[in-house]
Amino acid sequence: MGEQAQSGRLEARILPIYPSVPTGADLELFRVAKGELSLDYLIQPVRALYGSPFRVIALRKAPEFLCDYALVKEPNVASIREAMKWALSEDDDPRATTVVKTLEGIFGRPVTEL
Repeated sequence: MGEQAQSGRLEARILPIYPSVPTGADLELFRVAKGELSLDYLIQPVRALYGSPFRVIALRKAPEFLCDYALVKEPNVASIREAMKWALSEDDDPRATTVVKTLEGIFGRPVTEL
């Protein structure tokens, strides 16, 4: 039996958002998108900070620091849902900007992530 079933509480996963935690209409987009994903855990949106080990969802502008992120230029339920699917998984998505892609753009190929 999983931890969730034993404790009766849902596991919470951190979801860093840049430039700040969503509020108002943006927060509602996240709520609806999460519902469409049918996740069996809670999402804890937090402000994305430099050095975070998590994938970041960037709303309207790219982070000013090096990280893996999904840029959502014009937030809507579908774009937030797709960004959340990527950010909460280990899957690759060619639309995402990763540290490796950024460094390859600066130094050329190949760049190897350790």
